Amino acid sequence: MNERRYRTGQQMAGVWAFLRSPAGLVRGFTFLAVAVALLLWLAPAEKMLGTGMRSVYLHVGLIWTGIAGFTVAGLLGLLVLWRDDARLDGWAQTVGWVACGFFAAGFLSSMLASSINWGGVFLAEPRNASALMVLSVALIVQIWGSWPVWSRLKGLMRVVLVAIFTWSNLTTPLVLHPRDPIRTSTSLMIQYTFLGIFVLFSLAAALLVVAVKGREEQ
Repeated sequence: MNERRYRTGQQMAGVWAFLRSPAGLVRGFTFLAVAVALLLWLAPAEKMLGTGMRSVYLHVGLIWTGIAGFTVAGLLGLLVLWRDDARLDGWAQTVGWVACGFFAAGFLSSMLASSINWGGVFLAEPRNASALMVLSVALIVQIWGSWPVWSRLKGLMRVVLVAIFTWSNLTTPLVLHPRDPIRTSTSLMIQYTFLGIFVLFSLAAALLVVAVKGREEQ
């Protein structure tokens, strides 16, 4: 039993080292980029939006990944509040920056989706204004997190960011954005495509976090 655990530990350490290596990162990101492109190419069209639905797949996948990253950073923030652990705070900081990147990319891709499907970009639209507010607060939290202040205070800020996003998502009125168009869709293929793209982007985000932390630990 101990020998099996030792072999398993060695194998996991080998996988971790490979993912942190330049070759592993290049192969990982290349595979994920090709997978996303292929999934978008094969993605089913929607009756109203037609092939413009591909821009929506891209936008939602990026936004969801950013939100998931903020949530993970918030959970790590809770642990930091409890344990005052500088190492966990470092992970939360890295996850937070990666989440900001994906959320910002999701916001920018929403402009592409708006232009394709609505014929223009409407920055004053409530959901767009809400996304800009959340991104602004997230950047403030990340900049604050880079300062040499008490770890527990930084952890609290990450929890507050999740609370702000949740409040904004629940209270922002819908004007152009439909309410939950994915779960209410009658097409399982559309639902699975959204899920697949989200999973691929999440894997890319996780790989990016591993790459950054690996470089920091060298």
